[in-house]
Amino acid sequence: MNKYNIDYSIKKILLAAGSSKRYGTENKLSALINGKPIINHTLDALLKTFHHNEIIVVVGHDFQNIINLINNPIIKYIKNENYKNGIGTSISSAMKKIDANTDGVMIIPGDMPFITKEDLTKLQKKFLELKCIKVVCPKHNAIIGNPVLLPKSYFKILENLNNDIGAKPYIKNEDLSFVQTNIGTTFDVDTFDNLVKAKKYKV
Repeated sequence: MNKYNIDYSIKKILLAAGSSKRYGTENKLSALINGKPIINHTLDALLKTFHHNEIIVVVGHDFQNIINLINNPIIKYIKNENYKNGIGTSISSAMKKIDANTDGVMIIPGDMPFITKEDLTKLQKKFLELKCIKVVCPKHNAIIGNPVLLPKSYFKILENLNNDIGAKPYIKNEDLSFVQTNIGTTFDVDTFDNLVKAKKYKV
């Protein structure tokens, strides 16, 4: 049961295992925005919105540094030994560890420093309104973003992911439901240029 007393169990999978190939030689999740590492911005938004028991952080590349940056003993971690094979392996690693009574998962890239409590709440609210049977995606200015919530009917697909594609190719159009959100759902830091832009944003 989460802190909102809802009748459904929704796990939040925070992806922090990647090797930041497009960013450069450093781990982008440790880059600072307003004096705080990107991974901390993303995780703090989750912790402001959900109970820590709902959150799983998937680590892999540079895992000890990420754990040290988070520096929070209440956070649950899963180490993806196959992180070099792509994002799908991180999702799969988490799915293999979630409880059998889980009704849905929210998948959050770790490089989303402007994600807000407001948008996270809106997304989960829509998922719950739809009885946890639809795929809920954020949309900002006609651009589909992250995080995405997926129902139990997709769990087997998620568990079997093994490459760098993720779940999107397997989502059926008829299962999709969109929520209008702010720019934080479409802004991620994939490159150093993204970081430069991020430091200029006033959010």
